[in-house]
Amino acid sequence: MATLRKLVSDVRSTHKLLSSDGLITNRAIASEIKNNTQLLIKRETNLRKLWATDTLFTTIPCLEMIEVPISECCGYTDPCQVARSKYKLPRMSEGNYQYLIQGVYSINAMGGQGRKFKEVTINRYLNLLKLPIIKNEQYYWIANGGYVYVNNPLLKAIRFSAFFEEDVPNEIMYPTIGCGCGSYTTDELCVNPLDKEYGCPGYLEKQVLDLTSQRLLSTYFNIKSDMTSDNVDGQAPNAKPTN
Repeated sequence: MATLRKLVSDVRSTHKLLSSDGLITNRAIASEIKNNTQLLIKRETNLRKLWATDTLFTTIPCLEMIEVPISECCGYTDPCQVARSKYKLPRMSEGNYQYLIQGVYSINAMGGQGRKFKEVTINRYLNLLKLPIIKNEQYYWIANGGYVYVNNPLLKAIRFSAFFEEDVPNEIMYPTIGCGCGSYTTDELCVNPLDKEYGCPGYLEKQVLDLTSQRLLSTYFNIKSDMTSDNVDGQAPNAKPTN
């Protein structure tokens, strides 16, 4: 899988105008790549594609949880306790019907993936609490701007896999609670985001690069973004950037 640095380099090499202009920073190109990747992936997941891939979604192997009253995320006043993620998660992509969450799991004694939780809204869960027979199910929901809640207050950590629009901070990705959910090195903590493998499916890479190139040319050089079949912008070779 290509790194984000490799994709930035590919965009620069597509057009001489982009490769020679020092005002277009790698950060600006990387940001545009991410925006276009998110756009295309939302389109694909809305069509029920890509959900089974292991390269698109970021897995947090050990998301720390703390016990809180359920009233924290709703107006329910019953003395019911649930577990909530210690940290608010980075922004997740949203499709037509839900967050792009591949799965939420308990963690077994060996630090591996355990039982999968069922997604539910907080209102749906409150309705379940009113039933005379409470089923032995594990539920999760997202509330309060990005916290994960699960109905088992005894859980200390969960495994969480989703498509994030922002980088996951090290304090979330590499916790220090010593639960044995995964191992990591100092090099992993310090790696430049540009040098990490970038979660873009291979068959979408060309579309992402084309969209990014067109957007940058039209923004910085005021060049019409229509592309020919040879991926040439069709403009005069001496086109000048706008002031």
